[in-house]
Amino acid sequence: MISALSLQQLQGRFGGELINGSVQFDRVCTDTRKVDAQALFVALVGENFDAHDFVGELEGQVLGLVVDREVPGCKLPQWRVADTTIALGQIGLLCREQFKGRVIAITGSCGKTTVKEMLAAIFSQRHTPCVTRGNLNNQFGLPMTLFGLSRDHDVLILEMGASGPDDIGYLCSIGKPQVSAVNNVMPAHVEGFGSVAAIAKAKGQIYTGLQVGGTAVINADDGYADYWRDHMPAGVRTLEVGLGHQCAIHADNIAMNEHGCPAFDLVIEGLVHPVKLQLLGEHNVHNALVAAGCAFAAGVPAADIASGLGNLKGVSGRLQELLGLRGATIIDDSYNANPGSVSAAIELLAQRAGKKILVLGDMAELGADAEEMHRQVGELARERGLDALFTLGPLGTAASVAFSAGRHQPLHNYRDREPLVAALSHELNQDTTVLVKGSRSARMELVVQALSGNDGEDN
Repeated sequence: MISALSLQQLQGRFGGELINGSVQFDRVCTDTRKVDAQALFVALVGENFDAHDFVGELEGQVLGLVVDREVPGCKLPQWRVADTTIALGQIGLLCREQFKGRVIAITGSCGKTTVKEMLAAIFSQRHTPCVTRGNLNNQFGLPMTLFGLSRDHDVLILEMGASGPDDIGYLCSIGKPQVSAVNNVMPAHVEGFGSVAAIAKAKGQIYTGLQVGGTAVINADDGYADYWRDHMPAGVRTLEVGLGHQCAIHADNIAMNEHGCPAFDLVIEGLVHPVKLQLLGEHNVHNALVAAGCAFAAGVPAADIASGLGNLKGVSGRLQELLGLRGATIIDDSYNANPGSVSAAIELLAQRAGKKILVLGDMAELGADAEEMHRQVGELARERGLDALFTLGPLGTAASVAFSAGRHQPLHNYRDREPLVAALSHELNQDTTVLVKGSRSARMELVVQALSGNDGEDN
């Protein structure tokens, strides 16, 4: 934290009740397995857990507690509130209000973590950014990022995720961004929203959450760009990025090298800046344009934007190239999956020489159309000339059937990881590229570990 807070401050600002007095703190923890004697402990309640069951054991191990009910017999200072998750966000809000630097927020159906890392690479050249760690992008994770702000930081880069209609609006009320972007909208977490249009509306809260004078970076190539333009708050500036020359920031002369990494001319207000990405896939040009727009809106010189984009070497679990068993090439794209990101992965794999194999774990949270979306992915893999499709999970059957139509090939659909890996290992050689992808629930990183000889490193 930039400055210590107290329970008295929190109670005075947000209400609730103080029990056993107040205490100052400059750290917050929420995990009873990782307590800190100098931290405030927030007892969170989830679907399958309630930290209140353990807080009675924390006396002497933390400075104080945030609870939704008094802990009998506990002498620790306590702030009793109606909802400890809301209280966590309120503590984060006070930390955000202490910060005087620039704040950028990113959301989108896919690629938002890559955009976040691109921004970190850009700003790290001349600044000290505080950046969302890992996937801590929800109502629990975003406050933890805000707790990590220090006097050294001069830029805050927030990734915002959503699984329901009002999530982004809530996160913006805490993070208070000055520059915001929706990277794209695709069918992802449809179950929590009801439709893709509802996803676009929910993601658009990152724009409606901007204050007067803020900047909305709009991906002009996204199908919902007009919707966001029409619903932009008064007094919010817009900066459009995309492949079209009408955009203030656009890409020209895109070319792919032999490894599948794009190079292009980044055009910012008419001036050309060559960029060579070290990331696989032409879709990363779009990610780079959104990152460039956010950085430019935050005052970064165009030359620094271009050099920063070229510095980023990769993001874990997102199209990382590894050496596999028997000399095969493994492309680890296991972090997550939706139909749009799988389509981009298929396009990348199709450009590879030699034998091309896609390994796909079930795409989760797609709602009533999940089977049809898996079928379409299987058809695309067949149309783009992939040599084999291995699927893991019940929904993968639709993809496997569509892929094998007219090929007279056996279906490679599995319910368990071990037989899939065993069958796939027979396909590996120096002429083979295997791309592994799936939703987080499919745990496809374990397939990557097995195919790269690191199956003992499951953590």
